[in-house]
Amino acid sequence: MDMESAVTEIAAVMKKAGLVWLSWDGGRPAPAWFATVDGRYVVLADAAEGAEQPLPRLAAAGSAEVVVPAKPATNRLASWKATVRRLEPGTEEWTAAAQVLRTERLNAAELDRQLDRWRTEADLLVLEPTGEITEAAGRYDASPRAEAPAGTPATTRGKPPVTLHRRIRRRPRLS
Repeated sequence: MDMESAVTEIAAVMKKAGLVWLSWDGGRPAPAWFATVDGRYVVLADAAEGAEQPLPRLAAAGSAEVVVPAKPATNRLASWKATVRRLEPGTEEWTAAAQVLRTERLNAAELDRQLDRWRTEADLLVLEPTGEITEAAGRYDASPRAEAPAGTPATTRGKPPVTLHRRIRRRPRLS
């Protein structure tokens, strides 16, 4: 498949996606919302656990695999290889991408400081297709993808109440 037809196929599946799963440096895939800016796919990445989406070391990775989930998200539409390029804050390209991402960002905190925070605390990254589509309709990898859940410090509070999801039956009164 030549580069032009691969980019066209990628554009078609990306139109159907609200988020993608990114994996880089052999790590576990991470969900990421993105925006299409002048035909390029731009993600916002916090280097650490910040107010935005944490995608640590993605900016330095240089490449990533992009998995486009289908709806329902139990299936995948396609996956493709991308080079990762960091946009330099303050450039016209960064400003244009930031404005589009700002409109796509749902439930953002501190809207008045958002662009300043992105300029200092996050990276705007462009995912540029390499032309390699690793999976698509009719070309899916049959290997199992089941993985153990990621570790978390979250716990339950304790034993759930006895009446969880059940109605309490009342005894008839004896008169």
